[in-house]
Amino acid sequence: MTLQSILQEFHTLKAEVIPVDLLDERYADLMIRMEQSYKIPDVITEEWEQKNRSVSTVYRLIASNRLMDT
Repeated sequence: MTLQSILQEFHTLKAEVIPVDLLDERYADLMIRMEQSYKIPDVITEEWEQKNRSVSTVYRLIASNRLMDT
């Protein structure tokens, strides 16, 4: 799972017209797969963010859109 493929899936989700509860599930699934693939910790520290800036940015993008869209 590359960051490019994650972003592509994210943009596909943003473009789809689907019920809010299903959209929330899909965002959650994408975030869980990211957590597993990139070993994202439960508590993200500043040190982890500095070492994993690209992963953190994409993860936060998905998380913030999940909050706004669902």
